[in-house]
Amino acid sequence: MVSDGTIAAISTPPGTGGIAVIRISGKDSLTIAERIFKGKSSPSSIESHRVIYGRIIDPGTREEIDDVLLIVMHAPKTYTGEDTVEISCHGGIVPAQRTLEVCISAGARMAQRGEFTKRAFLNGRLDLTQAEAVLDIVSAKTKEGLRGALYQLNGLLSKKIRRLKDFLISILSDIELSLDFADEDITVPEQRKISKKISSTIDIINELIKEGKRACILRDGVSAAIVGRPNVGKSSLLNALLLEERAIVTPVPGTTRDVIEGWINVKGIPVKLYDTCGFQDAENIVEAIGIEKTKEAIENTSFLLFVADGSVALEGEDKEIYNRAKEKPLIIVINKIDLPKRINISDITNGTPHPICEVSAKEHTGIEQLNKKILKLIGATELKIDEVMSTRTRHLVLLSKAEENLTRAIRGVEEHRSPELIAFDIKEASRSLGEIIGEVTPEEILDKIFQEFCIGK
Repeated sequence: MVSDGTIAAISTPPGTGGIAVIRISGKDSLTIAERIFKGKSSPSSIESHRVIYGRIIDPGTREEIDDVLLIVMHAPKTYTGEDTVEISCHGGIVPAQRTLEVCISAGARMAQRGEFTKRAFLNGRLDLTQAEAVLDIVSAKTKEGLRGALYQLNGLLSKKIRRLKDFLISILSDIELSLDFADEDITVPEQRKISKKISSTIDIINELIKEGKRACILRDGVSAAIVGRPNVGKSSLLNALLLEERAIVTPVPGTTRDVIEGWINVKGIPVKLYDTCGFQDAENIVEAIGIEKTKEAIENTSFLLFVADGSVALEGEDKEIYNRAKEKPLIIVINKIDLPKRINISDITNGTPHPICEVSAKEHTGIEQLNKKILKLIGATELKIDEVMSTRTRHLVLLSKAEENLTRAIRGVEEHRSPELIAFDIKEASRSLGEIIGEVTPEEILDKIFQEFCIGK
């Protein structure tokens, strides 16, 4: 059990709202609650998971802070596995902050980032993938991302990892058997049996890696820059995709001076869009900065939407921007199809194949087809969103390490290496899998993971 003091924090976002929640966790939670709470019942006298009404009192001055509801939860059936008290006061910065201050003055210390969830992990209430799922739930950008995080919170990934570890144990038992008869060679059937088991484990790991890469798209999303010369309708396209008037649209070329951004939901995939300015000659420092940001967006985003005005012939600036963009994944968006078509896109592509979508951002036509092309470009058309669990880069790195160790183990069997060396590689693979769920995770890795959380979680 974790016993590094009793911690407290505000667990709701700052600002004005209906209520604010202050959470206290640790062995002195009830003692602290007794010092600061005044009501018909005392916190230590009520049953676990019961709510009482009363007032928060400053233990030093006896000043009344706020009317509150107080919930008492006894260990181990709490989020952290420790005695926990949650106080619901009136929403607002001052009531919440003053309530937290009296908790601190009564003996609690300020919680660190993610410390409540870290204690839940260290106390065995959650494994590490489940703890990470809590963060993914809080930061989910789409309902599909939320669903994937809930799958992981329910232990879907953990169960798969534990099954793999159990299978590796069975392989090790086969090798241990050969070690018990060290004076005899491993027979061909035994070699085939061990190789087949290791190979099937590698297949499962590779499938998890493949699934995990797709899941990362669901959780983190992708980014796209909308590029093109001035007045081709980039800002109109951004507004059409966002379904709101985020960018200013006028007939005057060069209205956009800075990079404007916004998130869209494309069939459950979060996509961050950047509306950029063109590459026209800068007339002032503001335009110059905007053009530099456009170049950065082209460099740093996942893919590009290259927009051309379908109602006019292509210009030199179209070609200049296309030449900068063509090295990245891109979709050519021919805008203004509500007007007579005069464009010949092959004048700049010279036959280079790119997905092409014709739209009218003004009339909101062709947007659904554009969304489909975006999904295909990022490889998300085969993503079965209802079955995807949240996966992190950390998991993928460790799965890859396990796959490398097992591949080396197979090579060792085929080359008749010492059983001890083969067993070592398999144990290293098992260790990597254990690190995914937190069985053998270094402290600095844990600190890095929980630093991503807010203080109240």
